[in-house]
Amino acid sequence: MTAPRGLRIWCEMVTHAEITSPAVLAALAQRKIGLIVAAQPGPRADLVRLAQAARDAGLSFAIWPMLTDAAGRWASVDNAARFASYVHALVDELDAAGALPDEVALDLEPPIDRLRRMLGLDPPARSAPPPDDGEAILGALVRDLRARVPTPIRVSAAVIPLVLLDDERSGLERWLGTPVGSIAWDHTSVMVYTTLIEGYSRGLLTRNDVRPLLASACRLTASRFGARAGVSLGAVGKGALGDEATYRSAAELADDVAIARAAGIEDLTLFDLGGVLRRPPWEAWLDAFTCTAPAPRLPEATWKSRATEKLGRGASRSLGAFGSLRRTRG
Repeated sequence: MTAPRGLRIWCEMVTHAEITSPAVLAALAQRKIGLIVAAQPGPRADLVRLAQAARDAGLSFAIWPMLTDAAGRWASVDNAARFASYVHALVDELDAAGALPDEVALDLEPPIDRLRRMLGLDPPARSAPPPDDGEAILGALVRDLRARVPTPIRVSAAVIPLVLLDDERSGLERWLGTPVGSIAWDHTSVMVYTTLIEGYSRGLLTRNDVRPLLASACRLTASRFGARAGVSLGAVGKGALGDEATYRSAAELADDVAIARAAGIEDLTLFDLGGVLRRPPWEAWLDAFTCTAPAPRLPEATWKSRATEKLGRGASRSLGAFGSLRRTRG
C-alpha cells in the first residue's frame, strides 16, 4: 500500500450533518480536498450518510476515531486496549453499513487531561503508570487494519512536532506514550500548527518567529518520514482544548502553505473544517489552502526561532531520558 497524496481537511469541530451539505461537499470536491472525519462513540447514521455522500462526490473518506475525554480522547499507550477495541468495532459497523473508510487516522497524543496539564491549562496531578503492553496493542491494531480481508485499510498517524526534536526518538515517544517510529504507518502527518506555537508561547514568539520554525519542522518531517511525510497546518478554528489561537486571516494560512511546499511537503492537511465554515467567506480559506504556490525562498531564522529550537531539543532529550522510567512513575 502507498500513502495517500494531496490535500485533506480534519473535521472535528463540526457535525457530520454539516459536512454532508451539498454546498460543502461540492466546494471540497472542486478543490480535491479529502475528508478526515472525527468519529466518537455514539449514533452512526449521520457518519454513514456522510461516507456515502463523500463517495458520491468523488472525495476520499477517512475516519478519525476518538474516545470520550474521560477515556483520553486520542490514541496513546495509556488507553491502547480500549482504543483498539473501539476502532475494530467502528470499522466493522461501517463495513456492515457499506461505508468502509479508505483510511483510519490515529491521532497520537497524550491523554487530553495530561496534555492540558503539560500546556499549563490545568493544575498538575499524579497519574497512573501506563499499561506495559500499550505499544504492542497499537502496533497490532495497525497491522490488523492493513491486513483486513477483503479490503485492507490504510492507517496514518498524526503526531505532535516535539517528536521531530528527539535525536533518540524512542525515549521521548515512551515519555509521551505515543509510539511513532516503532509502528509501520502508511502515512505520518506532523501537526505543525503555527498559531498554537505562537499562542502557547504567551507572547514570547511572534508570527515572524514561528514562520522559520514551520520551515524547519517541514524539512525534518521530509527527512524522517520520506514518501510517507505530511504536515498538518492550522488552526482556522478552536479545537478540543478550547483555547487554541487561530489564524488572523486566510493570508496567514496561505503563507504557511507556501512555506511548507517550499520546504518539500506537498501532502498537507488543514485543521479544521468547523473553523473554516464559521469564518466566512469560507471558500477563501479553501482557496488559500489549495491555490498557493511554493514560496520563492524559505524564511530566515530569527534569534528567537533559533533559541526555541535549541530549547526544544534540550527539553526533548531530557524528557526522552526519562522515557524508560515512565512505567514506574507514580
